[in-house]
Amino acid sequence: PVSVDSFSTSTYRSAKYQAQMTAGTNYHAIELLLIHDGTTANLVQYAEVVTTSSLGTFDASITTGVLSLLFTPASATATTIKVIRDSINV
Repeated sequence: PVSVDSFSTSTYRSAKYQAQMTAGTNYHAIELLLIHDGTTANLVQYAEVVTTSSLGTFDASITTGVLSLLFTPASATATTIKVIRDSINV
């Protein structure tokens, strides 16, 4: 997995993401909602749409007070990912 965004857990408690992935002529969009307690990140994925097949999956982890949104590509094909984050302060 690769980190596609990160933020301090002492600054933000929750975040909503809109993500768009592209691999050649295959496109994938999804919305993600996450919240954390300072130790564990909880993530839900919804509103997913793909043109051909899924381009990957998301997860989240916290290390040393930094929450990272992680993306694991479904294949070795180069995938471009763009995200928009809307965060709410602690």
